[in-house]
Amino acid sequence: MIYRGIRYFAIGLIFLSLAWALYKGAGPQTHPGGPAFSRAVGLYTDGEYAEALRDYETSIREYPDFIHAQRGRARTLMQLGRDKEALEAFNEVLKRDPDSAVSFANRGILQDRMGLYPQAIADYDRAIKMDPRLGEGLDWFTRLLQNRNEKPQTLKDRLQTLRHHQRDAGPSVQ
Repeated sequence: MIYRGIRYFAIGLIFLSLAWALYKGAGPQTHPGGPAFSRAVGLYTDGEYAEALRDYETSIREYPDFIHAQRGRARTLMQLGRDKEALEAFNEVLKRDPDSAVSFANRGILQDRMGLYPQAIADYDRAIKMDPRLGEGLDWFTRLLQNRNEKPQTLKDRLQTLRHHQRDAGPSVQ
């Protein structure tokens, strides 16, 4: 008797979930960045960076004040290896939203890759001070969802490494 009740309850939840998905999918797009932004996020997640960039740029043209599309564009340019454009894009994002710890962290990662270590240190430090959780890295559940077996280096670890190398190198001679 209990098993039958649980089974009917589970089947009911499945139908309820399906009905909700159909209801949400059938309505007009209400996302503040428009349908192009929604597509861009999915494409970025799937590693389709060139296509994601196209849709982020469409979203920016249609919704110029939507900062999330501009952040996505900057991250996508970074993924495409278009470092100078990505740096300009992050600078623009941070000019418009100077309280974005995540944008400081991402710009720091970009500057680190570009060999701009003092700037990377400043951005990593600022990001971690603004949001200490950024220094801790990905939690185990996020790594599981992203299929990452090994724990990557955290921002806090990378910041310490860069500071250590900077101390060891001493003042630069010009």
